[in-house]
Amino acid sequence: MQEGRGRDAGGGGVRCAHPNGRVGGGWSPAHNRLLDWLKSGAVGLLLLSVVVSVILGSGMALFATMVVAWLLFPVLVARRNVLDAGCAFMLISVGILVVVDVAQHGPSYLLP
Repeated sequence: MQEGRGRDAGGGGVRCAHPNGRVGGGWSPAHNRLLDWLKSGAVGLLLLSVVVSVILGSGMALFATMVVAWLLFPVLVARRNVLDAGCAFMLISVGILVVVDVAQHGPSYLLP
């Protein structure tokens, strides 16, 4: 074993096991980048939908966007990250709501 190279000193490396039982390196880097771009685009469209529904004042569209977002998060992120992604999405949505309301009604809208 060569010094300083860890477990894969022999050049074996770590391979991932696929659900169908085959062992391999996974998808190509280009495919992974494309998949990441598509996931980011889907989240961007969800956030754009939040902005549009808040600007139009449609509470039902905002509710529908939130439901669709929570239904898509298991597909867009790993199952163990759904709660983190959902909470971040909700915080960003609340921020969008506050910014749009202040822009429409002025800063005095925040005062009681």
